Amino acid sequence: MRLSIAVAALAAIVAAAVGGTAQQLDSKQFNVVGTWNFLTNWQKLEQPLWDSELPAASGGKIAGNIKSITELNLKGTELLRLLKQGVFDVAAALPIYVEDGAAVIEASDIAGVAKDFTMGRQIVDAWMPEMQKVMKERHNAVILATFPFPEQVFYCRGDIASIEDLKGKKVRVQGTSQGDFVAAVGGVGVTIAFREVVPALEKGVVDCGITGTMPGYKAKWPEVTSTLYRLPVGYTIGVWVMNQSVWNKLSPDTRDFFAKEMKAHEDKSWKTIEEETDEGVACSTGAGPCPVGPPGKLKLVKPSERDLKVRANALNDVVLARWAKRCGAACAAKWNELVGRRYGLAAKARD
Repeated sequence: MRLSIAVAALAAIVAAAVGGTAQQLDSKQFNVVGTWNFLTNWQKLEQPLWDSELPAASGGKIAGNIKSITELNLKGTELLRLLKQGVFDVAAALPIYVEDGAAVIEASDIAGVAKDFTMGRQIVDAWMPEMQKVMKERHNAVILATFPFPEQVFYCRGDIASIEDLKGKKVRVQGTSQGDFVAAVGGVGVTIAFREVVPALEKGVVDCGITGTMPGYKAKWPEVTSTLYRLPVGYTIGVWVMNQSVWNKLSPDTRDFFAKEMKAHEDKSWKTIEEETDEGVACSTGAGPCPVGPPGKLKLVKPSERDLKVRANALNDVVLARWAKRCGAACAAKWNELVGRRYGLAAKARD
């Protein structure tokens, strides 16, 4: 009997505590913009977060009216400007699309640096203080969490047997450092919005395109290419950002709520997308089961040891040097301190 009373009393205390916490949260529906609605990030992560997960965790007090950039007909490069103007409260933004303060944000995912997802996340975590400064000072925004896309690889027309075959090829790139990487191996980087890549490949405007393994499949790149050359060049790190003015108006309890929930969402995002990378390869090539549709028939080419050495040389001799020049000596020194030293890398501009 005493045990039952004790359990009941404990339950009442816990319920009161939970109820008390919920009552201290702000009641607010946020205007949110996510990424592309046909990709896993949107379907399994972004939309559920705002439609169900945050409302459930907050007792219905926190919710989001979330729209994808697909349905809003946006390219992605406009998001931070629209966020700063107050059109959106929260956005899932890609650092490769940042214009003001671009070199600092770009350092979270310099092409060729991260060798796997673990390293990619370690780098963005280490560089986060510098990113937060730029977001606050130039974009009136605060970063809530990070997320990746699958491993970024090459989808190409024709046969690609090694990194040497990229020489002379026009390659769709996502950002400046990817362009530097392509140039370093003898190709020509061409910037094209994601939604415009398929016709560009189909018409021969570009010979190859860099994107994530599953995004490439879902965007139907295998229908206009012949080879998937699995030479990793990055993970296209994304960030959830909130308008700083909106953040400042939230109660301390609501900010704590977001910190906890977005950390959990971040962990889930990195795990989900890492698992999806090999599935994307299988779906694009038929080299394994495809859980999301009929498999493609691309030829799968894995990089040789020599290819990986050329990749490392391109990073050290060109990519890091060009990035350091864009970001400036102080910025490069900070990157070397926070990131480079840990992995035996050095970013230094060259004349």
